[in-house]
Parts: sequence; structure tokens; C-alpha cells
Amino acid sequence: MNTNSLYFGDCLEWMKEWNNNSIDLIYLDPPFNSNRKYNQFLQKDAAGDAQFSAFNDTWVWDNAAAERWEMFKYGVAHSARGVIVGLEQVLGKCGTLAYLTYMAERLEQMHRLLKVTGHIVLHCDPTASHYLKVVMDAIFGVDCFRNEIVWKRKQEVHNRAVRTMGASHDVLLWYGHPDKAKYRKQFTPYSEEYIKKNYNKEDERGRFSTFPCTNRRGGNKAYEFRGITAHWRFRKEEMERRWNENLLTQATKSSPFRYKKYLEDAQGVPLQDIWLDIKAVRGKSRTDYDTEKPLPLLKRIIESLSDPGDIVLDPFCGCGTTCVAARDLKRQFLGVDISSYAVELVRDRRLNDPTIEINGIPFDMRSARVLAKQNRFNFESWAITRLDGFMPNLKQRGDGGIDGKATIAAKIKNWDSQLALAQVKSGKPKLGELRDFVGVTHRENAVLGCFITLNPWSTPDANREATELGRISIGSTWFPRMQIWSIDEYFKERRPRLPVMKDPYSGKPMNVPQLPY
Repeated sequence: MNTNSLYFGDCLEWMKEWNNNSIDLIYLDPPFNSNRKYNQFLQKDAAGDAQFSAFNDTWVWDNAAAERWEMFKYGVAHSARGVIVGLEQVLGKCGTLAYLTYMAERLEQMHRLLKVTGHIVLHCDPTASHYLKVVMDAIFGVDCFRNEIVWKRKQEVHNRAVRTMGASHDVLLWYGHPDKAKYRKQFTPYSEEYIKKNYNKEDERGRFSTFPCTNRRGGNKAYEFRGITAHWRFRKEEMERRWNENLLTQATKSSPFRYKKYLEDAQGVPLQDIWLDIKAVRGKSRTDYDTEKPLPLLKRIIESLSDPGDIVLDPFCGCGTTCVAARDLKRQFLGVDISSYAVELVRDRRLNDPTIEINGIPFDMRSARVLAKQNRFNFESWAITRLDGFMPNLKQRGDGGIDGKATIAAKIKNWDSQLALAQVKSGKPKLGELRDFVGVTHRENAVLGCFITLNPWSTPDANREATELGRISIGSTWFPRMQIWSIDEYFKERRPRLPVMKDPYSGKPMNVPQLPY
């Protein structure tokens, strides 16, 4: 593994390649089983008809889920086997069980990677947190459960829920070895009310509070100090030091001593398992990634559970907040995401560092062919994002013949649509596939389409099929409605003849460099 790197693809496949006991902290914010669709890096009011789900947060029982279930049912070596089999008896073969088998498969790899001194924090919502906790108990061990942290992500005073109470919190499930895992205690500031009530004394050094020097518990032995015999909290040498530094006080001459604690030395309230002080991301700081988490949240987790130089892994890195927090705090980071578009935006916009290596993204025709052979879906996703403004359809199976979509920036005369479509073929293309895609373009009322192949593909019948769809005009410039374009041309810096698209990140027209068609 290369640290301070980003990885494109399924985190399961990447984690299988990494060494045991190599990660200090894992934070994961996987798609929740909440029957919602999140739009990744898409402005809600800008993407128009091209807006679609970058990852579909609705889990269904399909062939892939059935295969995972069979793996756990008959794979006696799986640590989560008993839990998954038991949950099937409770839930049946449903979307929730599909989600849990998906997560269990990946959590087992995370357990293998995690150092004995390390921690894992899984971020979820109450929809599946109780099931995920049982799965994590089986994989990481019940004794390694440290806390269920409640983060109040909404600070709203208005409850919009009609038949339920307002849903305002997420859950963080924290696991680490009870004795060996490192923990750096964090503190939150005292409230003004607490300070006013408790730090209500003052001398030349400042405001202070007092606390008893006596303590019968903890095996403290009684001894005489300054004429008073008691079970003192501190050793006699320490009591003498505090006396000499004017840190002891008495209500009366016969009263037991109390020690002074100055407000300037007070660390605050030790961090509890309910976090109310970190607000969700809003306003200009948002990246328009619907599940984006605030930077202070990730910094608190990383500071508490790791040291500078440690390796932090986020296997569902999304908009990259974990990577940004880790870098700011002098940790090494590994970020993985299924979307090549996401990891490139993390590098170029969030981290703003083009030197960061992105693994799994081809850099020449040879590596493109390797990706197409090893992982067809990852290749399709990557190929789509070679077209400026296009987003991949990560549904992949049952996608209706649509691998990618974009929104044309300009309005087109005589068209009520600004939709552009793309389809990718990683193998040798067929004329029937092109004809089918032309049919999809008609069906979706798309303005234009791009048929992407790995290698150059040109036959008289294919060219005729594409040409017969006609062309459109924007201003004085015309564009073919159907084009055949190859990844080979991409590496030769030849673009298809496409109009300017809207940036799916901002909704604004993209500033695309003019390269040869």
C-alpha cells in the first residue's frame, strides 16, 4: 500500500491486497440502509434531467446478495457467520440482510488490517446501527466495544416529522482493544454558567475553584499534615509542594485542606458519548455531497484515537473529509471510493495536491486494458468521467443501457431537454449494441449520445448508424447527435465533438480546454 494515496474501486478488493496489522485507525461512513438516494457531487437545482444517483442507498436482495449469503452460511471460518445466519432467521432474505452481508464481508477485511493498538469507528444512522453493532461484536469482539457515540447532526428547533419524533442524530460505533488500543482523552470547554458557579474565587493568579485533598477510597493511608490527620489524596511530599506554592486553602484552621485548581489550567469537560457541539456542514463550506461530514467531527475522532504519523484508512472516502483531517493533523491517509470522479475531486479540490497518487486509474492504454479486463464496472465508471461533465451510473446492473449522463449547459432550440448520455463497451463492440444505444437515446429524449469503446472502432455500418441520428446546432456551431469515441483517442488528447456541459460539482458551465476533435 502507498500511504497518502487515493484508491478507485471497491474497497473490498483493495483491502485484500494489503498486509495484516497495518492500519492504526479506520473511519468508515458507508452508505446507510435508509431507503434514500444520495446524489454525489450534484447540485440539486443544476443537474436537471441529468441528475441521478451516484450511489443508490437502497439495498435489495439480488444475485450478489444471495452469493454473499451462501458464502457466510457455508463458510465456517467467517467470524460473522453465526450472526448473519441468525439475522436471516429474524429478517429473512431482504434488503436489510443484503446490506449486512455486504458490510460484514468488508468489516472482516478491516479487522484483519487493524493493528491491535488501533481503532475502528463506523458511522451510521439508527436504521441499521443495532444490526451493525451485533455484526461488529462478532467480528471485533464484544470486549472491544468502547462506545456508542451519538452525534446530533441537526440543530433544528422545528420538527418536520409528522408521525414520528424528529430524526436528528447519527451513531458512531467505536471498537478498540480494551487494554492495548491507544486513546488520547479529549475535552470540551466549560459552559459560562459552570465557570460562573464553580470558578467563583480569585487571587493574584486568576480565577480558581477548590477541591478536597482528602480521599478515603483508593487505599490512601492517613497521616498528619500541618496539624491535621486525614486520609489525604496526595503523598506528603506533594502536599508540601502545594503548600509552598500557595495551592492549598482552608475554610477554618481546623478544616481539612482543599487544593486550588485555576481556570487557566482546567482542560474542560472530558469528552462524553453524546456530541452536541459539532454542527452539520452547511452553507459555503458544503461540497454538495449529501452525506458530507464536518471537518471538526473527523478531527476529533482522529485526535482521540491516533498519533501523528499513524495511518488512517477511510474505505468509503466520498468527498474526502477524513483525508483532509488526517493530513491537517500530520497523519498518513488512505482513501478509497467506488467513484473515480470522487477520488479525482478529492485530490484536485479538497486536498488540492496533484502529486497525490490515485491507484486504479489508468494512465495509458496498457493500464486501461488491464482495468477493463480485471474490473469491467470500474473501467466503465472511469471511462465515463473522461468526458467533461459526465457522471457514471454506478447502478451498473439493470441500468437501462445508460452508463453515464450529463447536462448540456446551453438551451437547444426546439428541444425541451439538455440531457446527454453515454455508454461504454470494454470489449469488442457490436453493431447491435450501437443500435440499442441509439434506441435508448430516443427513449430518454436525450439531445445527444456518446458510444465509448476501448479501442478505435469504425465500420461503414456503424458510421452510418451514428450519422443517421442527425445533428444539433448551438449558436453557429453544430454537433453530431451520436458519436463513437475511444479511450485510445483520449490518451491521444482527441475529444469527441461535444458542447459545453454543466459541471456536476457546481452546476456552472465547464471551462473545457479546446483540444482536437
